Amino acid sequence: MSKIMKSLLLFCITAGTMLSAIAEASNIDTYRDLLISKKYTIKYENVTPEERITNKDKITLTGNNTMRTGNVSRLMYKPLECVVVSDGADRYEEMGYDGFISCRLQNENGTYVFTKYNEGQKTAVWGTKKNTVAANQTNNIAYIMQGDAFGGNDMTRFLNAILPDDLKSAEMPSYRQVNSGWLNNGLNYVDYRSDGRNMEAIRYYFNGYTLVKIASAQFIYDDKGQMQARRCIIKVNEFSPTPAKEYLSLPAGVKDATKKPKKDEGDN
Repeated sequence: MSKIMKSLLLFCITAGTMLSAIAEASNIDTYRDLLISKKYTIKYENVTPEERITNKDKITLTGNNTMRTGNVSRLMYKPLECVVVSDGADRYEEMGYDGFISCRLQNENGTYVFTKYNEGQKTAVWGTKKNTVAANQTNNIAYIMQGDAFGGNDMTRFLNAILPDDLKSAEMPSYRQVNSGWLNNGLNYVDYRSDGRNMEAIRYYFNGYTLVKIASAQFIYDDKGQMQARRCIIKVNEFSPTPAKEYLSLPAGVKDATKKPKKDEGDN
């Protein structure tokens, strides 16, 4: 092979590698920009949700007796379906399964925390009482210190991992991109990793430019000094730049019992 042909071949390989890296980096950049702009709709399923830590989550929040344990609902070891919608300061998060959903809505009135559940053929809401909710003052300091949440802890960690360090919680590990490439099934991927005593490897899967799955492997030392390994798989059903406005208001038929602050005598 002539020197010219070898040079051209080397150039093509190098250029192809660079274009591949640029394309894959732009995938992550697109979603990072959406998170920073705080305008998006995310719908996903945690196929391997976190294990239960205590028995306290056997208590349900439905019905008149909120201490009933007959219906073990949220946080069981089952796939969790989650929705996160952000439109600037307005924000909504939900997670649950089988019609039992924990919700948090944040807007100019404050933060509403309530539960949606199936009651026959209808959906009921439990806040301060059945179909009645009230907003608490939003803890803006906590948001500044801890960063945004994205439903479950796993997805919160995965999405914060691709953000700049100055936009994460101080307790959040620092992740860095370590690899990227293509798979035989046509998907491309980008790998991030955090190092240290507790290590985690995260892989973001893309179909073209669309994020379709996130998988991770964690290696954590427990309080006895034993290393524990855990995997997690997130199926991403939607990650769009358009906030779904229907989630950013209270469900129809729900009474808002939030107490409005009294006006000062000098206010008109």
